[in-house]
Amino acid sequence: MSMSRPRPNDTLRRDIESRPLFQGRTGWVEQIGLAGFALGRCLTLYVRILFGSARLDLPAFVAALRQAGLSILPAITLVSLLVGLILGHQTQSVLAQIDLPGLILLSAIYAVVMEIVPILVGILVAGRAGVALAVRQATLAVSGEIDGLLVNGIDPIRFTLGPVLLAMLTMSFAFAVWGSLITLGAAALWLWGVADLPPALMLDAFNRALTPGDLLESLLKPMLFSVLIALIATVNGTAAGRDPEGIAQAATRTMIGAVAAILIADLFIVLVVN
Repeated sequence: MSMSRPRPNDTLRRDIESRPLFQGRTGWVEQIGLAGFALGRCLTLYVRILFGSARLDLPAFVAALRQAGLSILPAITLVSLLVGLILGHQTQSVLAQIDLPGLILLSAIYAVVMEIVPILVGILVAGRAGVALAVRQATLAVSGEIDGLLVNGIDPIRFTLGPVLLAMLTMSFAFAVWGSLITLGAAALWLWGVADLPPALMLDAFNRALTPGDLLESLLKPMLFSVLIALIATVNGTAAGRDPEGIAQAATRTMIGAVAAILIADLFIVLVVN
């Protein structure tokens, strides 16, 4: 009587049930491996969609857009407006002491567009879309629904991460533009009304402060942050295993890890790329 060899899915299922994921000395290697695998699966899906050999789950994509976009649009607008007013007030205070409005505006505009707005967008997307993705992934792992997807021939990574990552990239790009416009607009109105600084000076400082390459970098930064957030959420959600407490832990670890990754990535860009 010959014994049948175990299928890979059965081996993976027993492995998930028998031990916590990503533990021990090689846990961080497994996390990086899963993140790379997830990113590769998503990129493969997007390439196949472009060439017409696969279809995007439009209902899931629309739901992810709503979750990653419309739900945090008021927060993005409010935060950008407050940052702009604070920037205008602080700039006015400095201009009252130093007669160098052009130089002050150059520094302020560069800091807002290149650093403040991309980081704020990344953190807000992490708090909303990233945590939601981690919770969903952890719920699938805890409830055993990942097994059901595998049995039905559905790739769990593409099913959960594919539409969400695309939605996060789209909305991060849009929020980078919207946040910068609201922040600089609010600062310009404050300086115009309180410090009697003409808007033309603000526009001139904007043109001199930022090159086309700077503008491209300011738009790509939040998109890079979105990729990091999505991968961190997927890894932490998968790490929940079959422990119900892992859902809350996945949400917490995703938020902390995403903020840390955003700041580290931004520092890397500033020190190495630039």
